[in-house]
Amino acid sequence: MPTHSISRDSHTETLTRRYYQLLNETLAAHNPVIQALLVPDPCTTLSFSLAVRDLQKIHDLRDLGLAYGRRISISDYGIVGLAIASTRSFGEALATQMRFLKMLTDVSKVSYTISDSNGLTTLALTELIQSGETNQFMMGAELSAQVRFIADLLPDAQLAQCHLYIPFACPRTRHFYESLLGCKVSFDEAEARLTFPSQWMDAVLKTSDVMLAPLLEDRCEHILARMQTGDDWTLRVRNHLLTEGSLMQSLAVTAAALDLPVHTLRARLYKSGTNYKKVILEVRMQLACQYLEETHLTLQQISYQLGYSQPSNFQLAFRKYFHKAPGEWRANASKRVKNS
Repeated sequence: MPTHSISRDSHTETLTRRYYQLLNETLAAHNPVIQALLVPDPCTTLSFSLAVRDLQKIHDLRDLGLAYGRRISISDYGIVGLAIASTRSFGEALATQMRFLKMLTDVSKVSYTISDSNGLTTLALTELIQSGETNQFMMGAELSAQVRFIADLLPDAQLAQCHLYIPFACPRTRHFYESLLGCKVSFDEAEARLTFPSQWMDAVLKTSDVMLAPLLEDRCEHILARMQTGDDWTLRVRNHLLTEGSLMQSLAVTAAALDLPVHTLRARLYKSGTNYKKVILEVRMQLACQYLEETHLTLQQISYQLGYSQPSNFQLAFRKYFHKAPGEWRANASKRVKNS
């Protein structure tokens, strides 16, 4: 959900570019006379917020946030979306979303509370630091994106049982927004909130993957911890590789994603005492250990996940790095668990 930011990293960059794309799609669908926004470079959530603010100075787009937020799918959240979708239940998915909210909103002030009463769960938007029309846009986007969040994770749920409460006047007609969002909508309310049946919190997700969920959450934790790492370019490259999930991409592709010339990134890694090839290998081996210790994936499956063309190449690289075969590493890890 797009909000202010001054930092730049590959996760935020990718996410914000997707926000621009979705906003332009919304403009084309609801306000086709407005020219599509150009994606700036660097592409930050701050530039997105400013673009929305400037756009609303010229055009009456009070309803744009609700229409835009409905387009944001769980897959648009990248690694966070995968972590959310892999959890066991909808309640766990919602908790995971709240846990990693900063990866979706970066450094802005956006927070929710979750409560339960009379068979209904209430998701209340308690803080959103913006002002004026931009505030209305962001609030509408946040709330309608939560409706889409439910629709993506619980495809069999009846959205008509949801009720969206909007703390500003209705820009068009209530029927228009209820048709758009698929749920009940009330305007001029005292609080921004969404309610839905509490029993949905225990619903098991069809996308649940109990083996991958902890691994994905761990990757999100690492990325979240590194989002404010400053000038440590080794960590920035690792962060990018983990976020994008592509361990086969070239130095040139990574440098472009980090908005650096190839020679500059190479020099900064050298200054940190490493090089791109070593960083790739370190990330691969870190993930390999996690897969071997925490999953039942076969060596062939692990080698594929890590970008190796053949299992034999993975096994050779692992043995050279750790002086142990992958099978031996997994066996030792199992013994440690049994003895603990």
